[in-house]
Amino acid sequence: MRICHISTFWPTTGGHTHYTDNLIRGMRSHEPSRHVVLAERTAAPVESEAIQCIPCFDRDSDYGESVAAAAAQAEVDVAIIQYSNDVFGDDERFPRMLARLRQRGVRTIINAHSVYPPRWRSHHRPGRTIAAFDRACALEATAFTVHSPRMRQDLLARGVDAAQVHVIPHGSRALPQRDVRASRRELGIPEDAKVVLFFGFVWLGKGISFLIDVFAELKKQVPEAYLYIGGHTRRRLWSFYMSYLQARARMLGVGDRMKLWGSYVPDDMVPTIYSAADVVAMPYRQDYSSVSGVVHQTAGMGKLMLCSRIAKFDEVEASIDPALTVGPKDRRAWVDMMARLLTDDVLAASMRQKISAFAKATSWDVVGGQHLALCRSLVEETHAHTR
Repeated sequence: MRICHISTFWPTTGGHTHYTDNLIRGMRSHEPSRHVVLAERTAAPVESEAIQCIPCFDRDSDYGESVAAAAAQAEVDVAIIQYSNDVFGDDERFPRMLARLRQRGVRTIINAHSVYPPRWRSHHRPGRTIAAFDRACALEATAFTVHSPRMRQDLLARGVDAAQVHVIPHGSRALPQRDVRASRRELGIPEDAKVVLFFGFVWLGKGISFLIDVFAELKKQVPEAYLYIGGHTRRRLWSFYMSYLQARARMLGVGDRMKLWGSYVPDDMVPTIYSAADVVAMPYRQDYSSVSGVVHQTAGMGKLMLCSRIAKFDEVEASIDPALTVGPKDRRAWVDMMARLLTDDVLAASMRQKISAFAKATSWDVVGGQHLALCRSLVEETHAHTR
């Protein structure tokens, strides 16, 4: 069985690149065959024992034929596609690519990282809705993988066949643990602080302004609290928002207890930033079903977390502890629970134990095994039908 991944890849950074790299490692821990990566042309062509990376498509072009031709030349059996609309669009090109792969005998698995509300607009005709786009993809794809039962249910509700949709969790990676005090010195954080971390892309949907309001109240209960925002904006348009956050912190009297990284965090600095934290805060406001890679990074580091009680954090509520989610607009609940996590050692130890168990259950080795089993079942099913 020859498996390929259609995705961004190194040296292009971003969520899909990291996900694909981790997934290949997880799958190869069970079966050490070489995987093919059909990547954007920004990737580097690489051949190693583990991977063959073939840069072959451009997101701004009608990429389907070039991907399908590369898959045929590489004699691929199954393609796992890390889908997002910023890479592949939400128009006719993606379903066309799926059709061309199917015509060449390639089974396709769409790994959907988000399922958007059905009436959201898309560029797909007819319909011009996300629901119409998802149904068009389902007609051509062999299977979908999603990360939560809610995501599966959302696809089924818009007409995707239940037999096509499989729930496989996002993977958790155990990043290197670094010395807490040394990490704080490197980041310019007081060594004895109680550190609340926000990590990831900075934009309005992440609720960071609300988090600063929460932090201003928290500091009254926990004077040694410190807020570190480790992230950057996707677009230069949002740079004003970073300035606004700093101004808001100063206005609330906590400017001297908050720091922003302010740019993309290099991979080698990610463990340092997590190691410096006591609690990772995720006060998101996103109104669609998905899961959070930051949750799995946090779990892999064994750090405490506090999240909004929204669809994105269903797995925190269901698989770790409901107490680690609070209403996205309930400032009092955020302040009180954050204070408890920072000051109640017994509670913190209990939560860390549950978070570590979650990280083990969703390790990339476990997740890779689940993806590998699905690939095998799709190939075996096809062979059974052709006998």
